[in-house]
Amino acid sequence: MAQVSDFNVANASGASVRSDINAILEAIKTCNSGGSDPSNPEQFMFYADTADNNNLKIRNAANNAFTTIGSVDEANLGLLPRAGGAMTGQLLGDDGSGAGSPAYAFDGDTDTGMFRNAANSIQFATAGTARVTISSTGINVLDGKEIRFQDSSGSPFVSLKSPSSLSSNVNLTLPATDGSSGQVLQTDGNGVLSFVSLSAGFSGAASALTGNTLASGVTSSSLTSLGTLGSLTVSGNISANGNINGDGSTNISSISTLTTTNANTTTTKASQYRSNNTSTPVFQNVNGSETHAGRLVRACVEFDSFRGGNSSDNFASIQGSFNVSSVTDHSEGAFTANFSTSVPSNATTCATIDIDRFTFNHHCNIYLESTSGAGTGSVRVRITDPRDSSRVLDKNSVNIAVFA
Repeated sequence: MAQVSDFNVANASGASVRSDINAILEAIKTCNSGGSDPSNPEQFMFYADTADNNNLKIRNAANNAFTTIGSVDEANLGLLPRAGGAMTGQLLGDDGSGAGSPAYAFDGDTDTGMFRNAANSIQFATAGTARVTISSTGINVLDGKEIRFQDSSGSPFVSLKSPSSLSSNVNLTLPATDGSSGQVLQTDGNGVLSFVSLSAGFSGAASALTGNTLASGVTSSSLTSLGTLGSLTVSGNISANGNINGDGSTNISSISTLTTTNANTTTTKASQYRSNNTSTPVFQNVNGSETHAGRLVRACVEFDSFRGGNSSDNFASIQGSFNVSSVTDHSEGAFTANFSTSVPSNATTCATIDIDRFTFNHHCNIYLESTSGAGTGSVRVRITDPRDSSRVLDKNSVNIAVFA
C-alpha cells in the first residue's frame, strides 16, 4: 500500500530521484491504496480505500470527490452482472417516475411496469395507464377494470367488477365460515355478509319471504327469480313477465281470478270461464287454429213461432236465448235471429225444430237462407214442407245455435 503527495519527480541527487520514482511506482502498483483519500488527487484517479471495505473509488470529473465503484474483495467488484445474479442489498428505483415511464419497466415495453405513486404506495401500469394500486389500505383495481378468475385451461373465467358509477364506497365483509347447502348470502345493511336459510327470513322488503310463503310484500323489485320451489303460498298477487312452469303434479288452487295471455295446462277445472272482452271465449288447437278444437256457442235462441192457424199472427216468442236480442218474424216460416253482440262473418249455424209437431203428417225442414252461415249481426232461417219446399210453415220450439 502506498500513496504519494504528488507524482512529480524533482531535480535532486541520483538517490533522491530514484527514491521518488520508486514511491510513485509503488503508488501506481497499489492503486493509491490507503486508509484515507490521497492528497492532491486528480480527476479520474483510481484509489483503493482500505478503511472502507477495500472499495475501489475513482475521482469524479469535477475533481471534488471520489465515487465508489465496488469492493475489490468481491467478484465483479460486487456489482450485478448484466446477465443477472443475486443481490444482497436494496434495488432502488427512480422515485419521480410515473405511469407513462415507470421506474421498473421493460426494454420492449417501456410504458408497462411498476412505480411509486405516493408514500407507502405503488402502482402497476400498462400502456402508460395505472391499473392497480397496492398501499397500506389494500389493493385497488382502477379504471373500472374487472378481476378475473380463470379456469385451469386459462380461457373461460369468472370476473368481478364494480358498477360504472358509485355515489359512495361499498364495503363487503365475507362470512368467517362456509354456509350449509342451500343457504344464501345476506347482508346486515352495513356490508357484513352471512349465510342464512331461506326459511330464516330476510330484512327489509325481503322479510315477506318466510318458509314456503311468498307474501305480497315481495315485488318484482325485490324478487326477480324464484328458481324451483317445492311449495309456494301467495297471499297477494303474482305478476310475472315470463313463464310460470310446473311438472305434471303442480297445482295452482284457490285463485279467484286468473288473467293470462296463454295458459298451458293438461287439465283445467273451473266453475266459470269468462272472456276478457265482449266476445265469447275461443278454443284453439296447439297450432293456434280453431279447426278441430271447438268453440263455445256465440249465440243461441229457442222461440215459438206457431201462429195457431192465423196467417196474420206475427208472433215469435223467445223462450230462452244467449246473445240474441230479438227474433224478427218476416212471414210465415221465415225468421231472423238478431244478435246482441256481432259474431264473426260466415259463422257456423245449426237449427232444429220440435220433432213432435207434424205438418200434414210429415216432419218439417228448417234451413238457412244463406249457405255461408250466419252474418255478423243476424241469421235467417226458413221452415218448409218437406214435400214442397216452396211452402213455408210456422212451428213451435224452433232452436238456433251459432258457432264461429
